[in-house]
Amino acid sequence: MAMLRITRLRTLALLTLTVLVLASAATAGQTRLYAKGVRVCKPAVKANQATCLAMKRVFVKAGTPGAVTFHPAVMSAARPGVATIGPKGGLTPGDLWAAYQVTTGATAGSGQTVAIVDAYNDPKIAASLATFSTHYGLSSCTTGNGCLKIVNQSGAASPLPANDTTGWSVEETLDVEAVHAICQGCKIVLVEANNGNLSTLGAAENAAANTIHATEISNSFGGTENSNSTLAAEFNHPGIVITASSGDNGYYSWDNLTNGGTNRPWMPAAFPTVVSVGGTGLYLNQGGIRQNELAWNDDGPQAAYELAIGAPLGASGSGCSHFFTAPGWQTHVPNWSATGCGTKRLDNDVSALADPLTGFDIYDSYTCASGCPKTATWTTVGGTSLAAPIVAAIFALAGGAQGVPYPALTLYGHMSSAYDVTVGGSGYCDGEGAPQCTAGGTNPNLLGFGVVDCAWSSSGAAQPDTRACDAAPGYDGPSGVGAPNGMTMFTKTGPNFTISGAATATQNVSQSWSAASISDPFPGGSVSTSTGCSWAWGDGSHSLNTTCTPTAHTYTSTGTKTITLTVTDSYGITTAKTLMVTVS
Repeated sequence: MAMLRITRLRTLALLTLTVLVLASAATAGQTRLYAKGVRVCKPAVKANQATCLAMKRVFVKAGTPGAVTFHPAVMSAARPGVATIGPKGGLTPGDLWAAYQVTTGATAGSGQTVAIVDAYNDPKIAASLATFSTHYGLSSCTTGNGCLKIVNQSGAASPLPANDTTGWSVEETLDVEAVHAICQGCKIVLVEANNGNLSTLGAAENAAANTIHATEISNSFGGTENSNSTLAAEFNHPGIVITASSGDNGYYSWDNLTNGGTNRPWMPAAFPTVVSVGGTGLYLNQGGIRQNELAWNDDGPQAAYELAIGAPLGASGSGCSHFFTAPGWQTHVPNWSATGCGTKRLDNDVSALADPLTGFDIYDSYTCASGCPKTATWTTVGGTSLAAPIVAAIFALAGGAQGVPYPALTLYGHMSSAYDVTVGGSGYCDGEGAPQCTAGGTNPNLLGFGVVDCAWSSSGAAQPDTRACDAAPGYDGPSGVGAPNGMTMFTKTGPNFTISGAATATQNVSQSWSAASISDPFPGGSVSTSTGCSWAWGDGSHSLNTTCTPTAHTYTSTGTKTITLTVTDSYGITTAKTLMVTVS
């Protein structure tokens, strides 16, 4: 009954959508509009083909299939210097700062380089970003001042790919403006692949890592997962934050099946070497503060909205990988067994705003015959395309990977710091349990499309825990560890301990010190038995104690010595602490 009530609340929220970034509530008699989300790029249905994952909010006439009621927000200057609503009624940079509790400014993120990998060329990207930055009072980011750089898939300034005619330019505009909105001090390098094939996008990924030497790489595209080991290697760059959108097609891409898609999650998000980013709907109160955030699914419970119009409306990607093994920090989260993934990777690691109905306003000045705006315009855009650059930019604000080989690990070390997304789902039934998740009394996984919801098994058995595709307290598939909630969850952590022992010692007398109260913040993490506790005694000598038992040392000279103890855990993450010792 509780699950049914939550789903009904979710349905009601969609049917009477109000953008809650207001300074005052929508008033009686206010204009009522209708809107729906529309995909910018065509779906990818062939192996090793990718599509951009941007979705734009489009206002439509009453009665248009898939349309929801939309109350435009009231303009206000409640927060000086920051517009409370974008020119098209979407969220603003200030809204993202407030909702996700990040601190930014003209120099925030200085020293970080965020590479954005996309396809085709947008010849007006610099002009679009300039208008966007001026409108919101952001720091200038131009090719002239070195903040913005545009290169081809080899990392060279020329020749750039052919100008876009497919919609990817909208994606590029969204990615660049979203990163700059969050991390104003970051350098941005737009790496443009020749086309939307995963092979060329993989080449661009390698250039971003090996030629540009980016500290973060954002990927807002995807294609059907397969066992392409070459592509997996191109998204494996230890020490770099690599974010990847999990897709806009729901659990196991079920939302794309009528277009000829495959019942699998999407890559590169499925690779265990990246930070897989799911999508949420973000709802703010009248002060611009987060009121609620839930798993994004505009198709409605039992896909009622999608089935009514015969077209997908968008839902966060998720699902167990068919090919790639999950890292230990994921398989050791509480209730992992309930996901049904076994040893396989599960999308996602983290989540952020994706619902185009509560999306982000961008300015796009590139126009073309097809696939692009017909005139320079402001547009409200979402999709997990938005979530990936948001997460990459927040990582940059926090200092990047900070020596962690695969920075998704950092998020799992701060699970209690995340905003826990507990409502909604990415499957066919949008968070409903098995008693409600039926199609005319039938298990929806038996409709002929494959696995479309986690409330039922493929054989027809009801599942007791559905966190693979439904939001739940703690870790779950649609939202990962949760949504951004300040900088702590993006900041490096590691083993915690204290150095136990005296702060004084006697020359030529052996004395012992030890690591006390050792703990590890990561699921499944423990102090390594191969490297354990490494002691630097401050007199040029060192000791290694793999079991971290008390370790003795004899000082042969007097004076103040600095003991440094470095503890390494089973994931290879280290923490160092010091103790000053006076030798007499």
